[in-house]
Amino acid sequence: MKKIIALAVATAISAPAMADLTIGASSRYQLDNGGADTAATTNRTLVSVSGSSTAESGVFVSAGATLQLFGTTGTAGVDGNNNIVIGNEAANVAFGATESAGVYSKGTDAFRVAPAGTLQERVEARSSNAIVLNVTAIEGVTAQLSGNTTNNNMRLVLGADLGGVSLAAGIDSGETAANDAYQLKASTSVADVAVTASYADMDATNTSFVNVGAAYMGFSLNFEQSDVAGVTSNATYGAYAISNAAGIDGFNVTVGAGSADSGDKMGVRFDYAF
Repeated sequence: MKKIIALAVATAISAPAMADLTIGASSRYQLDNGGADTAATTNRTLVSVSGSSTAESGVFVSAGATLQLFGTTGTAGVDGNNNIVIGNEAANVAFGATESAGVYSKGTDAFRVAPAGTLQERVEARSSNAIVLNVTAIEGVTAQLSGNTTNNNMRLVLGADLGGVSLAAGIDSGETAANDAYQLKASTSVADVAVTASYADMDATNTSFVNVGAAYMGFSLNFEQSDVAGVTSNATYGAYAISNAAGIDGFNVTVGAGSADSGDKMGVRFDYAF
């Protein structure tokens, strides 16, 4: 049996037809008046390194790491996926710090002031103990199952492209009822305007969120409402993003503002990536 396994592994990874190494970096700096949602103002500089190799059989192995060199707190650390991925075009498995697929959409949220309540977007934060299975074997349909080796938390995300309308659903379950949640999203384009509606529900805390957004030629506008035990709270935010500002590739400038019951925010964000 050991010889059979060794032969199968050697066949899968032998004779690489392609090897690729990519090194990149990005930096973000935001100026605003504070507001209630201070998390959006975190400034940072990231460096990412990734490499991959593909065998003639179509099986690939890739690895990547994203590190934060500078941040608002002045400390360095991990700030991105740091994993190894093995698979092919139909399916692959990621081992290590991997963020599961998102469903609930907040649009351009650089100046979002969150309404009341805690939004659970994923049952598990990115961690070194994650295992994520991605399946794309059926054209127009995606599936992702993610979990953590240290607990029983699981997340299933399904997506489908129905010819102009994209649908997605996420279901979270875990060791405690507080981990149970689900999210839904639908998106389409109407006269070149991208429209997205999403919903999240955390049954254990009797909390739900809904977000409706539209985007057109760099402009975006979102309306968000939360319901916490029957009490609603609203937020509205918008932005205008300039890609490759001043003719510089990778340099983007976003200006925007947001308002909610808990406060207001306005300002500008600079992003540069290569």
